[in-house]
Amino acid sequence: MLRTVIVEDELLSLNRMKRFVSEHPKYELIGAYIDPFEALKDIPHLKADVLFTDIDMPGLNGLQLAERVKSDSLQIVFTTAFREYAVDAFRIEAVDYLLKPITHRAIDSLAFKLEKMKRYLAIQAMESRAPGMTVRCFGSFQTTNRVGEIVKWPTKKTEEMFAYFIVKEGQIVNKWTIADMLWPEMDSSRAIHNVYNTIYRLKKTFEKYSLPLSIRAINEGYVLEIEGEAEVDFYRIRDLSAQRDLTADQLQHMYDLYAGPLFNDKDYAWSIHLKESFDVLFHYKRRGSDIDSRLELLD
Repeated sequence: MLRTVIVEDELLSLNRMKRFVSEHPKYELIGAYIDPFEALKDIPHLKADVLFTDIDMPGLNGLQLAERVKSDSLQIVFTTAFREYAVDAFRIEAVDYLLKPITHRAIDSLAFKLEKMKRYLAIQAMESRAPGMTVRCFGSFQTTNRVGEIVKWPTKKTEEMFAYFIVKEGQIVNKWTIADMLWPEMDSSRAIHNVYNTIYRLKKTFEKYSLPLSIRAINEGYVLEIEGEAEVDFYRIRDLSAQRDLTADQLQHMYDLYAGPLFNDKDYAWSIHLKESFDVLFHYKRRGSDIDSRLELLD
């Protein structure tokens, strides 16, 4: 239902609006005010979806009220007898503008539009809180973007290069090092050509899925930079394992994050030592050994 507030300085108009809204199954009347200053005080605490407000009111008009209470989730509908206010109303991003006398039909016709906008605003709010991407490196290797799409890498080497950059995030990696790590069996000229092509594919994939990532070329190398919110289990486990005094909750959280071997069944030759280090670390943890004595395995 649409949690609704009405502000109207004429008692007859207020009662008429209250009746229309109260009788409609799509609306829930949570506040009705004849005094706009009282409404101004209460609205921020009411969690309203919709505000119906008259414009021409003494002391504090509807435009001023709307400016002061508007939020990302509050839809504003102006009610007035004067057409000339329309431009000002939409400048404040009003959802609609109803001319008096307001009818039951007008309120009913508006309900569908308000409900659709409420759903859209809820999705926007959810997406704004979600991380720009999620990368799972333990027990699998899967990346999803803000809206939950699984990233499909154009080639296996593009995926492997991304894994390599995840491990090296924030570090400048020489292009010849990348070539040796990902194409050790190739001659240098072909390997470097592959580096350039795969870097290009990585950047295009970042763009396609709106990932908060960039790769910058610096001198003879590249660096992966995260430019927004991201959940990467590798970083969380790495950072927790670097702490000397973990609480029970932190240790449990690390256990929960470790869903299996690093990159699971991906046979990345450059990651074998790192994968084994994590396996040994968690093996000893499961046996209850002293965590501090095992941290050097990840150095």
